[in-house]
Parts: sequence; structure tokens; C-alpha cells
Amino acid sequence: MTIFTKRGFRRRSPLLAVTLAALLPLAACSGGDTTTGQKSGSKTFGSLPAQSGTPKDGGAMDIAQQPGAGPFYMLPIVPGAFNSTYVTYQFQRLMYRPLYWFPEGASHKVNEALSMAALPEFSDGNKTVTIKMREGYKWSDGNPVEADDVVFFIDLVKAALKKSPSNWADYTPGQFPDSIAGAKATSKSTVTLKLKEAYNPEWFTANQLTSVIPLPADQWSRASADGPILDHSSPKNAKAIYTYLDKASRDPASFAKNPLWKTVDGPYRLSSFDVTTNFYSMAANEAYGGPQKPHIKTLNFRPFTSETAKFNQLLSGKLTMGTVDQNNVGQVAALKAAGYHVYGAPRLGFSFIMLNFKDTTGNVDKLYAQHYIRQALQQLINQPGYIASKGMYNGAAVESYGTAPATSPYVSGNVATAPYPYDPAAARKLLEDHGWKVVPNGATTCQRPGTGPSQCGAGIPQGQTLKFNLFFRSEPQLHSAVSTAFASEARKLGVTVSVTPKTFSFLIQNYNVPAAPSKAGEWAMSTWGGFGTKPYPTMSGVFDTKGSGNVGAYSDPKTDELIRDSVHGGDRKAVQAEIEHLRTDLPVLWLPNAHIIWAWKDTLSGPADAFANLPSNVLTPEYWYLK
Repeated sequence: MTIFTKRGFRRRSPLLAVTLAALLPLAACSGGDTTTGQKSGSKTFGSLPAQSGTPKDGGAMDIAQQPGAGPFYMLPIVPGAFNSTYVTYQFQRLMYRPLYWFPEGASHKVNEALSMAALPEFSDGNKTVTIKMREGYKWSDGNPVEADDVVFFIDLVKAALKKSPSNWADYTPGQFPDSIAGAKATSKSTVTLKLKEAYNPEWFTANQLTSVIPLPADQWSRASADGPILDHSSPKNAKAIYTYLDKASRDPASFAKNPLWKTVDGPYRLSSFDVTTNFYSMAANEAYGGPQKPHIKTLNFRPFTSETAKFNQLLSGKLTMGTVDQNNVGQVAALKAAGYHVYGAPRLGFSFIMLNFKDTTGNVDKLYAQHYIRQALQQLINQPGYIASKGMYNGAAVESYGTAPATSPYVSGNVATAPYPYDPAAARKLLEDHGWKVVPNGATTCQRPGTGPSQCGAGIPQGQTLKFNLFFRSEPQLHSAVSTAFASEARKLGVTVSVTPKTFSFLIQNYNVPAAPSKAGEWAMSTWGGFGTKPYPTMSGVFDTKGSGNVGAYSDPKTDELIRDSVHGGDRKAVQAEIEHLRTDLPVLWLPNAHIIWAWKDTLSGPADAFANLPSNVLTPEYWYLK
């Protein structure tokens, strides 16, 4: 038997233990004087204040939403088209807690204290998983959160996916729940999963079970508002239940009124939702049974149309908390003078310019199929210059050239070192060596078509130009600055990159091949932020050929093989090899990893870990209090 313990995996056989506690640590060093930004080599921006003051219960706080982004779906089985990444995550996790929570403060690992079950036990050659629910968690109607609520989630996900693979954003064919041969509540507090094949316990727990959200089976197992409770283990019933819940989840105007959504197990419940502005308010769930009852009674999430408008509200003291985009880093001193703490760190993930390998317009797909073209484009991105620029990152970022942070124990140690550093001259030589006539500030064209080593490549005709469109997130301004700088550098080599702003929600819902395949011919590149990584940093679901999160439809047999090794094996070198291969194969163009910077009033306090997780855009407001 393999037991996933706090310290890692303990086996009865003398195999090497894996320490979960070592997963993705983030250095807690200070960034020094936050009025000028990050010191060289620092991993954080500013420092976390010590907990202070006497907690008091009650009060309200105003939290800024990100401009142009809002939650539009309620059921915690989110379709790809509604997956506004952390926006939906923040919204739902305050009401519906995952089976296993992450991160733990600044450490990107499973947080036992906030998990609803003890860490799982693996047996039968890692093909049986036993999960024991913790006592104390309960639904807002007083009923306990039980094992059947976990099985209910699994049955609903299966029903959702049977209707369409796009109905769950976390889905990758062949993985959860395809990997489940059977899921049973063997007691009120025990779930037993039978897997179809063996999986790496570290990966299965950290990357699969963290996506499981217990749902209230006794309240939601119905096909209509006044219908009877159905047996959700029946696929026919599960389909009817899912259809009912999915329809209700697509009606934001009813979110705060529908009795369905009043049954929650998280520290807060939705009390109002303005479908016109996306303003919403949450009230403390007095029945919350987790480790910390919420102190603050009301959370108001206020929408904004721009980063400037949001920042002005911070400066005027009208917001309790909000993010600070890179364009406003120079005004951190003013924020501190206005009575705010400011803290940030690189996101536990990576940022990029997404490439659309399915865009056939102007042979874009044929161009991207050539590694030398992707390499040349990467060599036009000046990460050190972008970071230093006052018009871009203003020092609040770190260089990043891979899918895992440099602090991860899974990397080989060189993720922060560019495999293809900024070098326009080298990019030009690459193109010329492969048969292109480079015309600076003009139109570079293929002169030697063919598949030989000194020719343009398969499917690229003579006279082909290098022309791409790039859609960037309209807010914050950083994305415009980065896109414009990249396009300007490309123009010097006769490469045309036309840039256009779109809202974050538009890009996620439309320029995303798995979610909107019919629009794959409309875009060649996009940039809207990046991906956050789960504790075990394999790119399963993100860069494997059939991954539901494979936004740009990148496909590479070697990557698929390495991801399979990472998922099914127990050797950490497998995921190291995967990370290193992706660094150099360029499924995307790597951008600096920006600091996610938050500001909050100094009248707000709580344990340091309850604020250390903010750069992961994870909120645990039950631990906060107004002094």
C-alpha cells in the first residue's frame, strides 16, 4: 500500500519517498523598497506584514475585480467556454470547496488544513484510491458533506462529458474521469476509487483530485426545481440532473435568487449579483464547518472597466483590496502613503504569446510547423529589456522560459535561462539559412520552397510572406505594450504582426481551439496572461495533443510520450524531461513571469499565509479580519 502522507509517500517496500512539502516552494525574501520595485534576484515584491490587531467579527470589505473579466457560470463543472481561469475559480471556491485545496500560502502544494479529506491512500499497485472525508464540513442546511457528494460530482462530470467533451474545462481524454473504473461511497465518510490503470500517486492527487468538488447530492440530485431526488448513479438520471443544473448555471441574473445556489459548503454564499455590471456580493456562511469561521460578514466584488479606474479607487481609499498592474508600479509609494500594504510575487505558472497551430489562414499552420520559425520569433522577444522597461513590467517580473517555476524541485535548474535568447541577428540568419529573403521593414518572402535543410519547409510556397495577427488582452496595459514591442521588433525583419485588443473574456471564450474550433481560422497569436500550474507541473491537459486546455492545438508526439511518462510513472526525471523538452520545442513564445501584486488596507489583517497565496490569485478571506 502507498500512503500519501503529509511528508510524502510512504511505502511498505523500501522505495524512495517523495516529499510533497517540497513541491514548488516560493522564496519569501523581501523585494526591498517597494517604491522602486524589485531588487535584482528577489523573488517577491515587497514583504508580508506581520499579523496584527485584535480580530473583530463583522464589517464589509470591497475587493476589485479584474477589468473585463467576470464569473458567468455557477456549477463547479465549468465548460471550457466559460473558463475564465482564476476569475471563476475565485468566485466558486468561496462557496464550493474542492476535495483537496492548494496552494498552502506561498508554497504551491496541497494544503492539508483546507482540504476536505485526509490525503488519499493508494493500494493495489496504485490502482485503488481510498479517500476519507474529514468531520466538520457541512452544507449550509446543516447536512454533513459526505462521500456520496464526491461520487455525485464524478457522476455529473461523466454525464457532462458524454454530452460534449467541452463541458468540463479540466477534461483531458483518457484521464479523470475516464481513468475511473468505479467510484463508490463505501461508507458515509469513505470514497473508494478503482482506477483502470496505475497512475503516479503524486500526480493523481495533486493534479486530478484537486479538481474534484463535492456537490450536495441530497439537494441537487433532481431534474427540475420541484422534481424528486433521483439516483445519480444511473447514467440516464445523471444526464437529466446535469442538464437541469447546467441550464441554471448559464443564467447569471438568477444566481443570487435561485434556491439551488443557496446550498453551499464554503465560508461564503452569494447574496447579490448584478448581471448588468457584474457586481456581486457575498455573505458569511454561518454554517461553515471548515477550520476557520469567517470574521468579515460581507465581501463586495466591484467591477471596473479599466486598470486606471481601479487604481484610482485604490488611491482614494475606496477599495479594501485589489491588484496593482505593472503600469502602476511606480505609484506604489503613493499607495503605501494612502494606508495600503503592497505585496507580490511571480505567479506559480508561466506567461506566453499563444500560437494557433490550427490557423490555416495564409498558411500560418505550415509556418508554425517549422521549429526554426518559432525559434526566430522567440529570439525577437527581449525578456530582460521588457522587465526593465518602465512602459512594461517596471521591474516587477522575472525571466521565464518554461512551464514550471525555477524554484520547482522538478526542474533541472535552468528554466530561467533562455534556450533562445533575444538576438534579432540570429533570428535573421535562421530565416536566411532556410531560404527566406529578409526585407527589413518590408515583406520577407520564401525564395527556396521545399523540405530540404536550407529550404522553407513543407507546404510553404515560393513568395510566402510571414504575416500574423496577434490579439491581446485589452486590460491591463502591459499586454498592449508587450504586443506592440514584439510587433515592432518583427517588422525590422520584414515579419508583419498586426495587433488588436480584445477583452479577457472574449479571448478565453473565442480564441481557444478546444472551446471554439469554428473560430480557429480567425487568430494566429494571442496573449492574455498565462497558465497557473498545479502542484505537479506536468502539462497534461495543456500541451498534450488531446488536452482540453490546449488552447493553440499544439501537437508533438515526443511531448505526448513525455506527458504519459509523467502521469503514469513515479520517476521525477520524467517530468524534468518533459519540462526541458517543452522549453526548447516552443509550444508558445515565452514571456516574462509577471509579479501578481496585491494591495490591501492596513486595517485588514490575518495570518501571513492567508495573504501569501494572493499571487496565485487564490483568496482565503475567512482568515482575514478588520482591526
